[in-house]
Amino acid sequence: MSDLAVSLRQVRAEQRGFWRNRVAALFGFGFPIMFLLIFGTIFKGQSTCVDGTFSARGQCVGGAEVPYNNFFVPAMAAWGVLTTCFSNLTISVVNRRDNGLLKRLRGTPLPSAAFVAGILGSALISAVIVVALTAVVGHLLYQAPWPAHPLPALVTVLLAGVVFCVIGLAITAVIPNADAAPAVVNFTSLPILFISGFFFNFNNAVFGDIAKVFPIYWFKESMLTAFGAKPSSGGWNGEDLLVLLIWGVLGLAVTLRFFRWESRRV
Repeated sequence: MSDLAVSLRQVRAEQRGFWRNRVAALFGFGFPIMFLLIFGTIFKGQSTCVDGTFSARGQCVGGAEVPYNNFFVPAMAAWGVLTTCFSNLTISVVNRRDNGLLKRLRGTPLPSAAFVAGILGSALISAVIVVALTAVVGHLLYQAPWPAHPLPALVTVLLAGVVFCVIGLAITAVIPNADAAPAVVNFTSLPILFISGFFFNFNNAVFGDIAKVFPIYWFKESMLTAFGAKPSSGGWNGEDLLVLLIWGVLGLAVTLRFFRWESRRV
């Protein structure tokens, strides 16, 4: 059997395991949609300033004023990708490592590359589904438009999904055990989500500069472009995608060097 066939079978096995745990699947998909329902309802009919700030007179300066949910839907879609490809994947891999599953897996004929391809492929499938669900909910309930540039939106989701999966694998190297995994994941993602303007665009130079160091900010910006919340001729923003790619390369280098198949506990 070819390596590709083995990898595809592993993707299918990972997906089956994911959907069998219905509670985890529900929370994985439901978390960003829950926040979309809360904030989307509260701020329905209001507007926000993308790439700019509101002046004292209420005018959008330095950017474009758009309906709030036109901005919030792609932002929550991006969060859904982060949840499936970073948070859930990282916690799952650490749990498998602590339970000894990764160690036993290395003793089977399954190639390590096929296993990694399986968890990445499964996470990408889940990411596409959560983005589609978020777009549907946003369109039906809040009249947010469909992605203005479907191909750039799909490419952005797949690229970012791979990048955050790789970063998640890299993060597992510094997580000591399964009990610490949720805390480390939330500590490394939630503060950056807020300062990256996932819920509101705000004018704070210090937070803005910090956010731009991390890939989460650039992913959000690329999703806003692909969905049409930011003006663009074709839905592409080379700078956003380049930063994501650089982070993916760095994450891959750290993963190859420090990823552990066995727990440190004796």
